[in-house]
Amino acid sequence: MVKSAVLLATLPYHLPPQPVHSPSDETLMAQVRDNDLDQLTPLFERYQGPLFGFLLRLTNDRDTAQDLVQNVFLRILKYRASYQPTQPFRAWVYQLARHVHADHWQRQPVPAGDLETAERTPTLRQAALAGVAAATDHQHLQEALALLPVAQREILVLHRFQGFDYAEIGAMLGCSEGNARVKAHRALEALRKIYFS
Repeated sequence: MVKSAVLLATLPYHLPPQPVHSPSDETLMAQVRDNDLDQLTPLFERYQGPLFGFLLRLTNDRDTAQDLVQNVFLRILKYRASYQPTQPFRAWVYQLARHVHADHWQRQPVPAGDLETAERTPTLRQAALAGVAAATDHQHLQEALALLPVAQREILVLHRFQGFDYAEIGAMLGCSEGNARVKAHRALEALRKIYFS
């Protein structure tokens, strides 16, 4: 017993790490804007995962989502001078992500996931329904989400999966909070039609 007490007394004692006050996203981005590019690292660490999730839900393709996340951070560097510290960084970076996503599909057009077109085209409808029926519940939801037009998919992903409130979404879309709420409701109704058909 005495030996163990002596042994313990000789071991270095380390206090548990104290939580370090980490600067806000807005503070870090203001420093990036002022050319302190090392401050982009903590922003990348904070937002890489959530942006990947957002873009994955929009594209339904892991590789594309990873590429688009990288493009978002390239745009942060490119447009850092346009950032205003009074603007919430989270809303600003998701706005960049929306633009990166839109630009990607403008360069590589794909058939629109328009519900009305799919319903009017029997082959598309049968293929969509057959694919959805064979999937698990999660896959079913992802496939149904992928069939929504991009604008409806974005608003649902921003609100339901990324946690943005309607005021933030309205600011990103350039509309009122009430209008964003109506758009989200319509998108959810369209998703329900696809999911339960």
